[in-house]
Amino acid sequence: MPRLLPLSPFKNFNATSLMPVGPSVMVMEEAPEVLSGKALRIYVLLVSDGRPLGVREIQRRLGLSSPSLVHYHLKKLEEAGLVARDAEGRYYARRLVKVGVLKNFLMLGSRLVPKCLFYSVFFLTLLVFCALTFWNTSEPGLLFLALASLAIAALSWALEAYRLWQSLPVGQEGA
Repeated sequence: MPRLLPLSPFKNFNATSLMPVGPSVMVMEEAPEVLSGKALRIYVLLVSDGRPLGVREIQRRLGLSSPSLVHYHLKKLEEAGLVARDAEGRYYARRLVKVGVLKNFLMLGSRLVPKCLFYSVFFLTLLVFCALTFWNTSEPGLLFLALASLAIAALSWALEAYRLWQSLPVGQEGA
């Protein structure tokens, strides 16, 4: 049995009483066998969107052939305990499994954030700090080399974070 870790920001609330109606999302250390192909794409969409989605909306956003295909994969995911239904029949991620593209993301609240973004912010902060601290240095060539290196590092990590965001299955309308 995989070990489950609580992930508190995701709870499904009843709008009238504000009481939790479903369990919080859990992090699983091992991926179930059901997570492959179209089921993985559906699961990643549910996790990355962070809100309950209907069958037809999932079909439209992933460009799948029919709602019954989406429903089939959602049932497999629901049987594995990865997704659940809310009172309106929409599906949401119940457990977070770090598999596929999700290995490169962290959860901040209800948002998926690429790990590379933190490196980019670190190098950008270092760039600003060095520029402000060593602006009046007697070695302008050395300052230029340091600032250029930090700028290249920050930009390359930012581009990698952008590439990872683009790898999430958000659908055809870019939402």
